[in-house]
Parts: sequence; C-alpha cells; structure tokens
Amino acid sequence: MTDQQPKTPPPQQPPYPYGHYPPQPPYNTYAILSLALGIFVLPPLGIYFGNKAKQQIAATGERGIELANAGVVVGWVLTGLMAAFFVLWCVMAVTMFGTFGLFSVATVGATS
Repeated sequence: MTDQQPKTPPPQQPPYPYGHYPPQPPYNTYAILSLALGIFVLPPLGIYFGNKAKQQIAATGERGIELANAGVVVGWVLTGLMAAFFVLWCVMAVTMFGTFGLFSVATVGATS
C-alpha cells in the first residue's frame, strides 16, 4: 500500500447569486389605446393616440413603441378603407335615387 491520499477536486468558485433584473418600465397607455381604438372603435382615434404615445414614449422612456406604430398604421389603413366605402356608398345612393326618379326634374315640376 502506498501513502497516497485520495485526490480532492480542485477548489471551485462559489456560484453566482441569482440577481434580480431591474423592473421594466410600464407600457404607455396611449400606445395600447391607439391599437385598440384603431382596430375596434374609430381608426382616426388610433392615429391620434398613436402619435401622442410616440411623443410620450420619447420623453419618458416607457415601452410600447411597437403598439403605437401598429396603431398608426392600422388607423391609416382602416381610415382609407372607410373613406373608400363612404365614397362607394354615396355613388350607389345617387345612382339608385337617380334611377327611381327621386331627383329628376319631372318629379319636382309635377309637385308644383
């Protein structure tokens, strides 16, 4: 038998303690409103609140710039679709009333 001592593992550094992440800033309320209002309520409100949210986020450092951008884009797209639908509706109404003679000169002259 030899006088060898059992090998001990080399000393290790103590494990790092679990650190706490700093809390993230909150989402900007106007950014959330811009997307919700732009999709579900009235698209021009989404444009307005999105632009206001961008200004506030730049000043305060809050989160939500992606929501604000999405609210502005969705607001513009849906506003354009609403305007096109309104123009189409007006053309259809004028065509229909003109076909039935509601705006004709003969009808107006006959009532006098």
